Amino acid sequence: MNTPRDHHYVPQFFLRNFAVDPEAKKITTVAKHGQRAVWATRSIESLGFERDLYVHLQSGIPISVETSINERIENPISKSDTWAKITSGRTDELDRSDKPILYALIRHLEVRTPHYMATAQELAELAASPTNTIAFTEEEREMYAEMRSSPEVAKAHFNAMSATLEWTENNFRGAGLSIFRSPIPLRSSTTPVLVLPAPSHPSLYLPLPGMTPFQLILTLSKTTIASLVLGDFDDAFNNIEIGSEIAKGFNRHFVGQFAFFDHVRHLITDRQNLADDMTWAPYRMIEESERKITFQRRS
Repeated sequence: MNTPRDHHYVPQFFLRNFAVDPEAKKITTVAKHGQRAVWATRSIESLGFERDLYVHLQSGIPISVETSINERIENPISKSDTWAKITSGRTDELDRSDKPILYALIRHLEVRTPHYMATAQELAELAASPTNTIAFTEEEREMYAEMRSSPEVAKAHFNAMSATLEWTENNFRGAGLSIFRSPIPLRSSTTPVLVLPAPSHPSLYLPLPGMTPFQLILTLSKTTIASLVLGDFDDAFNNIEIGSEIAKGFNRHFVGQFAFFDHVRHLITDRQNLADDMTWAPYRMIEESERKITFQRRS
């Protein structure tokens, strides 16, 4: 009876890095309201959750992995020395010793969102489509066929990935991780891991033919972004300063993510350059005050 049912898919300890109040309970976001999007200050506790998200049925019995996520992953990361460096603004001190925690955080936040679950469902449908051009392996086709035949199997698979990190251990050692420290405030979203193209490199992990090289981007705080690439990079680690133009590019990508994907519900941002970037996306500003900015999606 005491098990929480409002399951936050963006951990509150993560969102507090973007707080705008001394108590670290509020952030400013752009939220979708149908064809409108509204920037305002919002409570961290009130966003980035779904009712019973991490519950699936097993023989008709509801199984929740919410507590497992907290105990196995969130608590160890939030209490780590690595996270203490980030929350105290010492991201210039992040080094290779911090790679395990950062890697675990990025891979975990990559898979535990409604957006990731919806993408898996889309892939399951594509695997059965005669017009599909993705070169699925036979093992993947069998997995997606099982997901299509039983929605609870798909939900259980999503919950298992959200509550453990065993599925990603094999990719850890060869992954390359870069820390980028920005001179301007950085954005994030309630689908916090952003998949961006990466320069082609022979060491990249590209499991399917014709895959576009990619990197996983996670904004760690208002000043720092982490970039993870999977492959055989000999445990590479970098921590560098970037210019404002590069940082603006990352910020605009988060606006594009928010505009394009329905399941990205909040863009975490201050108001700096927001009107210009939302106008670049398919929105126009229709009202602005000190506390609120309202945008209308263009048809």
